[in-house]
Formats: sequence, C-alpha cells, structure tokens
Amino acid sequence: MACINLNLDVDVNRCLSGLWASLPVLGRPKSGIKKLEKQMARLRSKRDDIKNQITEAEREGKIPTNEVSQWLREVEELEGQLAAIKQDFQSISCFSCNCFNRGTSSNPTEAFAANPEDEENAATQTQQARDDVPIRESSNCCSIILRMAEKLRETDELMSRAGALDLIATVCPPESNVMLSISHRPPVGIESYVEDIVGYVDGGKDNIIGIYGMGGVGKTTMLKRIQRHYYNHRIFDSVIWVVASNDCQLKRLQMDIAKSLELKTLKESDDEQTCGDKLFSFLKNRNCLLLLDDIWGHVDLQLLGMAHSATKRGQQQPRKVVVFTTRSETVCAQMKAEKKVKVKCLDSDQAWQLFEQNSDGDVFSSDAGIKFVAEELAKECAGLPLALITVARVMSGKKSWEVWNDALNQIRDKHEWTTVCLPEDSVMYKAFKLSYDSLENDSIRECLLCCALWPEDHKINKFSELIPCWIGCGIIHEFNVINEAFTKGCSHLEALVDASLLEQCSDLDFPDRSTVVKMHDVIRDMALLMVSGLEGNKRKWIVKARIGLSDLLRQEEWQEAERASFMMNEITSLQEYGTSIFPKLSMLILCHNRGLKTIPPSLFTSMPRLTYLDLCKCRITELPEDIGSLTELQYLDLSFNPITTLPVKFGCLGKLEYLLLCYTGLKIVPNGSISNLSMLKWLDISQIPLIPEWWWDELKCFKGRQLSVGININATTYNIERLNMLPPNVSIWHLVLDEHNISKLPNYDLSTPQWGCRVSDKLEFLWIRRLRLDRLVLAADMGRESSFGCLKSLHFQGLRLLRDFIE
Repeated sequence: MACINLNLDVDVNRCLSGLWASLPVLGRPKSGIKKLEKQMARLRSKRDDIKNQITEAEREGKIPTNEVSQWLREVEELEGQLAAIKQDFQSISCFSCNCFNRGTSSNPTEAFAANPEDEENAATQTQQARDDVPIRESSNCCSIILRMAEKLRETDELMSRAGALDLIATVCPPESNVMLSISHRPPVGIESYVEDIVGYVDGGKDNIIGIYGMGGVGKTTMLKRIQRHYYNHRIFDSVIWVVASNDCQLKRLQMDIAKSLELKTLKESDDEQTCGDKLFSFLKNRNCLLLLDDIWGHVDLQLLGMAHSATKRGQQQPRKVVVFTTRSETVCAQMKAEKKVKVKCLDSDQAWQLFEQNSDGDVFSSDAGIKFVAEELAKECAGLPLALITVARVMSGKKSWEVWNDALNQIRDKHEWTTVCLPEDSVMYKAFKLSYDSLENDSIRECLLCCALWPEDHKINKFSELIPCWIGCGIIHEFNVINEAFTKGCSHLEALVDASLLEQCSDLDFPDRSTVVKMHDVIRDMALLMVSGLEGNKRKWIVKARIGLSDLLRQEEWQEAERASFMMNEITSLQEYGTSIFPKLSMLILCHNRGLKTIPPSLFTSMPRLTYLDLCKCRITELPEDIGSLTELQYLDLSFNPITTLPVKFGCLGKLEYLLLCYTGLKIVPNGSISNLSMLKWLDISQIPLIPEWWWDELKCFKGRQLSVGININATTYNIERLNMLPPNVSIWHLVLDEHNISKLPNYDLSTPQWGCRVSDKLEFLWIRRLRLDRLVLAADMGRESSFGCLKSLHFQGLRLLRDFIE
C-alpha cells in the first residue's frame, strides 16, 4: 500500500500544482464555468460578425482567406470542448469533488490518509460512478479546473487574433423581411398538407418534393406557409423563393435566385452554364431550401446551384432541398420528385367555411334565405379555393336576397356557358366572370384586362407602369391635370384589390406594399381568355411577354391583333413591313427589350391606327422620320433610351397627349416640336441634359389647354423664377432640383414667394439632390405663397450638410 500511496501522492501533487495557479483566476469549478461561458459568448458574437462579413463578400464573388477559415474551425472546436467540460462537470460524483471540498487542511495528501480498507471501497465506488457516465477525460474537480484554465487562455488568444484578421467585409447583410398576414386564421384545408411536407423536409430523406393540383387550388398559399415556417425555424442557411410561370426561361430563374441571395456576381451577359457555376460556388457549402413556384416543365436544378460538390467518402454534405408547385403530375415525374403531394379541392364543409370567412357572416345569421342561396353558390364553386374566395368577396356586403339569387342564376346559366368554348377550369371562369361583371363600371373592367399585358406573376409598379398604361389607353381621360388622373387610377386599383382580382405585394425592389400589385396567374388566364378566346378571334390580343423571344412573331401570327405586348424579351431587331400590314393594331408594347437599338422606317407606316407605343428601356439611339406617319398616336414612352435628338417630323404627331422622355440623352430638339403639340397633357423631361433655353422656350409658348410637366433644373434663382413665370396652362407635376456646381439652394424656405403657385400648387413629387444646405423649410399651408398641397413624395439625396428640416 505504501507504493500505491506514493504514486497517488506524486500524481496529486503534479495535478494540484497547476490547480493552485488556476484558483485565483477561476475560483471554484461552477464560477469557472460561468466565466468561461461569458468569454465564449463574446467569441461567438465575434465569430457571427465575421461569418456575416464573409457572406456579404461572397455575394460579390470573393472568398475568405485561409487564415479566417482556420480561425473559424478553431472556434468551432473550442465550442465543442467547452460543451464537453460542462457535461463532465455535471457528471462527476460528490466523492470526486472531495479532493477540493473536504476540510481545510493545507496538506493535499491528508484527504487520502484514511485506513486502507476505506480507500479501497472509495476507489471501487468512484470507478463504478465513472463507468456509469461517459466522461471524456479525468473528471475530478482538479482536472476540470485545469481544463477550464487552458480553454480560457485559448478563448482569449482567439479573441486577440480576431482583431488582427483581414476584414472580409464591413457591412452586414440586411435580415430577410417576409411580409406575413396579420390574420391568425390558417388558410382552410391546407395545414395538413403543410405539416406533411415539413415532415418530409425535416426527415432528411426527401430532397425533391413536388406539389401538384389544378390552378387556384391553393398550391402557392401552401408554399408561402412552408416559407414562413422555415423563416421561423432557421435550419437552412438560405431559404430562396422564386416564381417560374409558364414559358419561363432558365436564365431568368437564375437571375431571380441571385437577386434573392443578393449575389452580385451574375451578369446579364453570362450564359446559363456560367450563371449556374456562380450559383453553385456560392451555395455549395450552405444548407439551402429552394421554393420554386408554378413550374410547367423540367427545370435543371444543377444550373440553379442546387447540387453537391465532390467530397471525401463519409464527409457530410450540406442539405439541398427543393419544393416546387405545378399543375401537372407529369412535371413531378420529369423533376424526379421523391415525394409527390396532390392538392385536392375542398370538401363541402371546408368550402363553406372558406366562403363564409371571405363574406359578410352577419348577413347569413340574420337571413336564412340568403344563407341558403349562399350555400348553393358555394357548391357551384366545386371546392376550388380561388373561385370560392373570388365569389364570396364579390357578394360580401350584398344584403338583398334578389341580388344573391341573381348571382346564383348567372353562374348556373347553361345557355350562356354553352355559347362559348370554356376551358377545363370552367368553374374558375364562371367565378371570374361573376366578379368581373360585378365591378362598378366598364372603366374598371378595362383596367383589369390591361393588367394581363404584363408577364405572368410580374409585380407591376402602380405609378411608373400600371396607371400610366391606363391613362395612355384612354381608360382614364377626363381630367384637367395629371394629378387627377393618378388619383382616379388609385381609386380603380383599390376597387380591383377589394374584389380580389389584384393583390398587393412587395419584393426587394419595392418593399412598400402600396407600390406594387400582382395578378394571380389563374385570373390572368381568365382575363386573356375573355379578350382573345371567347369572341371568335383568337388573336385579338397578342401577349408574348417575358418568354425569351429574340424576334417578333411571323406577320401572319399577329396581323389581325388589336393589342400586342412583347415586353421584357430579348428582341434585338425588328423586320421591315409593308404599308398598313397591321390595320387594327392600336397598342404596341416593346419595352424592356434591352438589345433593341434601331427601328426600321417601315414599322410605323405599317400601323396606321396605332394610338399607344411603349419603347421604354430599350437601347434605341434614334427614331426614323416616319414616326410622323403615326397621326393617331396619343401615348409615346421613350424613357431610358440613349436618344439624343428627335426627328423633324416629330411635330406632326398632332394627337399626341402623353410624351415620356425621362432618362434619355436628349439635349435639344427642333423648335416647336413640343409647343405645337396642342393636345399634349403630360410631358416628362426629367433626368435629361436639356439646355435650359430649350425647355423654357418650348414651355412658355405651349399652345395646348393644360400641360403637366416633370422636369429637373439647376437650383439657381434664375431657373426657379422661370418656373414661376410659366403660363397658366403649364403646371409642374414632378420637379428635380439638382446641384451641378450650385453651392446651395437660393432660398432654403420653400414657402416664400420665390416658390410661388406655379411651382408648388400641383407638385406631387419633389427631389432635392446634392445641394449644400443645412436647413430646409417646407410649408404645406394654403394660406402661404406656396402651398405644396398636392405633394405626395419628397426625396432627399446627397444632402450631407442638412441638419434641420421644418414642415
């Protein structure tokens, strides 16, 4: 036993020599654990900051240095070692702490000076305790204190090294914002589907999941619920939402994914393979969930970055999960879906519940007759959620039995539906037609149909796209100034949103839900069916928007069209046409074809009845003189084109009412080209390098009845006084005050006579940019010289010295 005591004595002394050195720093084990956890929390925060910097840098195509990667690995290892120490501390027996806690003797070996039999029993008990608990190292309090001291030194060393690392980035990425409904009621009939799909994803076995069912059955709603779930339960590094739609191009999907990830390395000029490689490079080490809505055919997931990299055998791969929606089970097979989920229509009880939720329930409780008709109306919707919601919201607020019964008769009218060729989803068309007919007037109905000119699932900006289109089509035409037209447009929009025919939405470009709207793809199908398929002329409207066209359709395919939309394609040239080839065409939309540079001279002579022409955001450098042959033209949008001059015959457009020239390269145009357009109501010449003498001469000589102008000027006293001297038939609607070597605003009080009624009374949008002013006064008071009573939007840009703003 003496030998045994000797060995124990040596071992304990060696152990405790380090222990005594650590005690002043750590104290008892429990307080040491707390101190180490506190230091580790600081280290985790630093690690998370660095990871955020890496993510932001990777969006720009950069990669972290090896030094940073090594530092992150060491932090991860240290985190695991701390967890092991905590587990061992919780696992040790009271006996194994006796070396630290028993008595006050200064001699460490006194704890072992019991009789040999007691020592043997204690050793046996200790060994049994250790056998019962998976302790990684020698786990008495002495060893734990020593291990804590070592890890504390490592924590401090890692923190000090972090300060010397080369910074990967300086800005943390913004948190993803998801717009969630304030309603606490889950959508009827889909929660069980959502739970199943979440179970498949969390189970880890199924990585490609297909949701299929007819249009309007709730697939997109279901996908949004899944998106919401994984934003709340962050088991994926990236949750990506993209909408495919019919005729979708792979390149657009790639760019949309890059936009969702805020990845800046993908270029429009890149081919699909290059884009796929860049997406894969960014996503390869991340756990990703891709939510792909409304696909119509096979999509190459590898080219969307959803692939694994080659690794050593046994090395764990990051998870890549794809959940998609489609109308076709065949597409599920093409996508090799490992799980297929069919979404069925609601049963009768669920259908009535959804119908009741979206209508005025008080009417049903107070009038049994109306409730009976409502139940019959709900049955006619055949359990299709979109149809139920559409009809219910149309009828909401109707308190007359006769009105309800008339709606039921209309949707059941076999004669009406047998005279037209209805599609397979006839239930949805009947619901759409009832909602369409219930709109207040023809103007609002025409506004709705115009929304179908945009691509499927496109988010339409109300103020820069949709309302100008309604104005240009002549739907909104009775107004004095353009402000009144936009007010009327907002009223029409509200009616369409209230009828659930348009929906408010937001995205990265437009986070404000009051700015953009979207048309459900099924509603869009119904609208196009109404204008093109039910009156015998399949080509009344031609809508081929964002489908990857490189050339226009063959002449015979749209020769009889009345409206044609080829927006957001890849058209680079237009063919020559003969005179009056398109005798019925009144609207042509070619905007967002960024490769289109020239217009053939014969194009305009082939369209004698053209009233609406949108060439916005192309690359057109000049217009042919033959534009003067468009004698019926009322709306022309040339915005965002590098045009530097207008043709001499531009002044021949005698019926032109709306001319948008913002963000062009125009510097000067022929004299009288604007002032002689007596029908002109709206002119936007903001953000162009026109010389002041030109716009002053043209505007002061304008011969029309009333013109609303958007313009940018150098913020000099002279230029502002010129605006006040404009004739009464010219008002400023959109004003940009710019610097261009001006040191400061002539008068920072915008309520003074210098800013009189000619400038402020009809002004809706005011931009003040790059001016050196520290104080600004804006008064919206009808009793002052300048009222700004119509001002809706005020933008400041580059006002670095501004400290005081008074309104």
